[in-house]
Amino acid sequence: MDTISIRILLVDDDENAFILLRRLLFKAYQEKFEMEWASDYSAGLAGIQRERHDVYLVDYRLGSNSGLDLLREAVRLPASAPIIILTGADDPKVDLDATRMGASDFLVKDHLDAATIERSIRYSMQHFATLRDLRKSHERFRLLFERSMDAILISDNQGKVIEVNSAACSFLGHSGKKLLEMKISDLLDAESGTPGGSREQAFGEIALTLPSGERRFAEFSACQFAPNLNLNILRDITERRNLEKEIQEISEKEQRRLGQDLHDGLGQSLTGISFLTKVLQQKLAAKKSEEEGDAALIVNLLKECLLQTREVARGLCPTVLDSNDIQAALEQLSENIKKYFGVASYADCDPAIRIKDNAVAVHLYRIAQEATTNAIKHGKANKIWINLTRERRRVTLQIRDNGVGLPKNPEKEKGMGLRVMRHRARMIGATLQVEGNEKRGTTVTCTVGSGIRLKNISTRRASLTKDPTAHVDAGIQK
Repeated sequence: MDTISIRILLVDDDENAFILLRRLLFKAYQEKFEMEWASDYSAGLAGIQRERHDVYLVDYRLGSNSGLDLLREAVRLPASAPIIILTGADDPKVDLDATRMGASDFLVKDHLDAATIERSIRYSMQHFATLRDLRKSHERFRLLFERSMDAILISDNQGKVIEVNSAACSFLGHSGKKLLEMKISDLLDAESGTPGGSREQAFGEIALTLPSGERRFAEFSACQFAPNLNLNILRDITERRNLEKEIQEISEKEQRRLGQDLHDGLGQSLTGISFLTKVLQQKLAAKKSEEEGDAALIVNLLKECLLQTREVARGLCPTVLDSNDIQAALEQLSENIKKYFGVASYADCDPAIRIKDNAVAVHLYRIAQEATTNAIKHGKANKIWINLTRERRRVTLQIRDNGVGLPKNPEKEKGMGLRVMRHRARMIGATLQVEGNEKRGTTVTCTVGSGIRLKNISTRRASLTKDPTAHVDAGIQK
């Protein structure tokens, strides 16, 4: 199979140099070369512009111009082949200037032999091909970087922003110049916390407040792609979060409607039937009828049915839905746990807490409801503690139990409980932690800082159902 020839253009005003170099290249044993000659600056520039060659050999002296002048013009053109500068004297300054301007190599004519010129051409072509591939890769990266609909920020290991794309400026509400003066942490709300993951890769959902005061949410992903360089990608999920919130509100309203319908509709009907049945029982008793016992049984069954209907209605439409009275709702939840499941439950709520945002109150209640259900159903707990406390402008809901504790991989469990609680916490900008206790049981902690109002109360009310032994029971610290 014939070897493909390497096409060379020599730019030199000395024809003897052309003859000498062609003779040297003819002796080369690894490559086959074809050489053309351009006798002056203009012919050389025209030959480079035609882009028909694999490498250019350019003499440093070209009459009134120099090889560096030609090199300067050539690097402005679409790069098609490497340029090697030839000179009659070994001048370090010319060598340095040529390298800085983009020359692939610098050779002294008097020191040339077949092996040297062949090696220089081969290395120059390989180096040029590598640079060309890197340049294309960089161009593709720049295209993806700028055209991405997601906000992309490149930062160093200290979090300082080094580069941003236009989507980041649009999403974050800052100019590119302003973002380059900031750190990644400057963009996050305090409640966002630190996204999960390792040092090499982090991910999660974060909250941001724009300079305009608008609040936005984003999916956050970060990874280290080079030493001291980190890629941070933010995807705007504000609209999705708003839609989730709207769907959640619709769901809560529908539950409230069902609860009210059960209470006002079915409950009233059962009350009427129970009253009529009681009257019938009394009439049968007056007649000393044998059926009086059956009527009494029906009266008792109706009472039980009415009681269950009211409890279901109260579960669908708890006190917190109408009055934001989170303390009353949590205490009622604790009473229901004892009443229906036979599990000891203790509620301790700070009376100074008032939640002005109904959505916050409802989600906190539902989180407590889900956590206590999980403690009973999956944790097999026989004691549950519900605490609502405050520290400055932040309120913490904590549910602890003395059950069997968490599974080895709770995130991989198929149940919806944990995911529902995390979803509700995100909806109100809260943080949620689920941890196993030191000895037995699980602790669910939800902390929120918005939608809270504190009453001017200096004393703390003792809970109606406070457990005096909770601080030593089952290894749980009170």
